[in-house]
Amino acid sequence: MTIESLRFIKEQLELINYEFGQWTSNPVPYPYWVGEYNEIENVNEDGLQETTFILTGTTRGSWLELEQDKEKIEQLFKDKIAILPNDNGIAIFYMNSLIVPVDDMELKRMQINLQIKEWKVN
Repeated sequence: MTIESLRFIKEQLELINYEFGQWTSNPVPYPYWVGEYNEIENVNEDGLQETTFILTGTTRGSWLELEQDKEKIEQLFKDKIAILPNDNGIAIFYMNSLIVPVDDMELKRMQINLQIKEWKVN
């Protein structure tokens, strides 16, 4: 996954509270989302890099808050295709979501998985 891809995702997620890697801002706004990724081994020579991008949302409020953000994310990445500033092509697709159990009864957590395909030109 390239830095340009991470920048593109961050720009798309401006409608929600999002940071990459871990939440660092204070005070913590709820709900908030943290992104991470898992690259899939590339066995082709066509420049395609596939990645699963994982968004983990956390709130102290209601499940509805996470569901509302999930709906925004689904719409943002509905067949999202773009050419990045580095001339790479990118396609992002909403895959699925799941509830993540937590030990703290006040917290609610949801995971959203996005599929990313990036074609490198160099």
